[in-house]
Amino acid sequence: MKKPDFETSLKELEEIVEQLETNSLTLDETLAKYESGIKIYKQCFQTLEKAEKKINILLKKSTGETHTEEFNLKKTSEE
Repeated sequence: MKKPDFETSLKELEEIVEQLETNSLTLDETLAKYESGIKIYKQCFQTLEKAEKKINILLKKSTGETHTEEFNLKKTSEE
């Protein structure tokens, strides 16, 4: 089964938060929703981390031309 995209996961997480805020769930339902919310949160966080690593840095050449270069933490930390 394919993982839902970021926007779908975020919407689902928002719905869980709204349900938890209503205080109309039983303890078991609350714990199940909380557990589900934590899993979705972790998926969203991982997606954001991956996106952050793919950020392109805009560099300016000495001629004034610009180009993009994939963001690389290892390369940046070695310089």
